[in-house]
Amino acid sequence: MPNKTFCNGVMISFLTVFMFPDIISANDCGDVIKPLSYFDKISRYSLFICFGLFAIGILIDRKPEKVIALSLSIVPLVVWGYVQFMVDFTELKKNVFAYNALAEGTLANIAEAQDRYKSEQGVFLKDLQELYSHVAGSQGINPCVRILKINAGFSQWIAEAKHVSSPHTIKWDSSSGSSLKKG
Repeated sequence: MPNKTFCNGVMISFLTVFMFPDIISANDCGDVIKPLSYFDKISRYSLFICFGLFAIGILIDRKPEKVIALSLSIVPLVVWGYVQFMVDFTELKKNVFAYNALAEGTLANIAEAQDRYKSEQGVFLKDLQELYSHVAGSQGINPCVRILKINAGFSQWIAEAKHVSSPHTIKWDSSSGSSLKKG
């Protein structure tokens, strides 16, 4: 009997962790936000499908097919209504702005580290692993921000970063004046 309760406890624990994975690993980076063009496409195509099915329903003379086409035209109309009235675009834009601000902050820390390294060594850093040690003196690199690209020459550097939850990529270019200015 104790063996059966132990197995039940293990099974319940496994199912709980499987159904709620955030219990073990906290996801501090936020939910991934789809680009606003994604919602625009869904809205547009659902309206096209709705009008197409409605027109087919009007043009068909046989009653069963007419009822099916007109009934099916309601589904894309519901999808369009959901996108238009239930998706909070203002909240999505605010979250994207906040995520992009975190990416810009990380790039500002990289710019500070690049300026420090250039003043010491005379060139900009290309190696991202070495750059991490120089960024540690400032605010550091946000763990949710991915550095996509860093190109450094003798007199300038370019970096691109993206927050894992944001659909946008942030680019910095030191040739636009100070390397601390966004390009």
